[in-house]
Amino acid sequence: MDLSYELLRLLRMDTSSHHASETLRQEIGSTLIATSSARPYVTALLVVGLCTAANWLLSFWLATTNLAMVYLLGIVLVAVRYDRGPSITAAVTSVLAFDFLFVPPVFTWRFGDKQYLITGFVLLVIGIVISTFATRARVASQAALNAQEERLRNSLLASISHDLRTPLALIAGSASSLRDEKSKLSEIEQRQLIETMYDEAQHMSAMVSDLLDMTRLLGGHVVLDRQWYPIEELIGAAIERCRSQLAEHRVHTRLDPELPMLRVDGVLIEKLLVNLLENAAKYTPVGTRITVAAQRVRDRVDISVEDEGSGIPPGIEERVFEKFFRANPEGSVPGSGLGLSICRAIAEMHGGRIDAANRPGRGAVFVLTLTAEQPPAIEPT
Repeated sequence: MDLSYELLRLLRMDTSSHHASETLRQEIGSTLIATSSARPYVTALLVVGLCTAANWLLSFWLATTNLAMVYLLGIVLVAVRYDRGPSITAAVTSVLAFDFLFVPPVFTWRFGDKQYLITGFVLLVIGIVISTFATRARVASQAALNAQEERLRNSLLASISHDLRTPLALIAGSASSLRDEKSKLSEIEQRQLIETMYDEAQHMSAMVSDLLDMTRLLGGHVVLDRQWYPIEELIGAAIERCRSQLAEHRVHTRLDPELPMLRVDGVLIEKLLVNLLENAAKYTPVGTRITVAAQRVRDRVDISVEDEGSGIPPGIEERVFEKFFRANPEGSVPGSGLGLSICRAIAEMHGGRIDAANRPGRGAVFVLTLTAEQPPAIEPT
């Protein structure tokens, strides 16, 4: 009996503790929501307070009517930043503060002159009008952003459904053959099927990675982690990552002896160079040369990847950087059409650019241009 009673007491304590915890969580959530909704109004009042302090100093040199312009500036700032409620709050508070502190008779809410009454009315009307237009502009901008995101989402889904269909079919067919006809297949044929499955799985992984990278870059969720890197280190790391793709090509480097260090996000720049090298390997014949060059030109650094392939069809040198664009969409070379788009996005995030052109002889060249900043001085130890 004592044990049952003790278990029941503990169960009640646990239940009451759970209810108390849930109640506390709800109260904290309500408090946070209330604080978040009240913040724009508090900010509006702080802006009016700053305008009042500024007007108190300016009142020794400016006429009273001119002080209304300071309140007008504060109202405009609040209206552009927040919705109608905080804007009207700023407008009404500004009118009251202007009348009480600066319009004779001061320290009363009686407009002694009709011109001050008109000034206060204009402040109120301007605050309402600007807040209305600002709210409409924000709504329109959000609608346009939502539409753009929807188009991007549809494009991503279309790309996934189209580009993943072939590798999925090959993987499913190879797996079905291994499952149903393994006893009839030679060891070489089995190995070929397994290699096909592996290659297509790698292809799918690369496409999904490109889609995720593009979504992150376009969504503004990437924060650059800028550090100082030797250019040789970035190029070497990219070549090392592409070792398997470049195995059947001759890779050369042509680097200036006095290259500066670059203040960049090393992971993203390496990703950019990897995309360029993979493209060069995919679209050029086996055994041809791929050259990675870097040179300093005044206050910038040009890093180029040159190949000996068929080049870029004339007239589409800029289009190759568009999302999902492929010069030969029905070709045998797999891809999502996002690699060069990712390269351009990374280059622009660093304040640089990337261009494509055909070489005078044969092949294409992609040139990444970045600003060569002055590295910090290193004090001798």
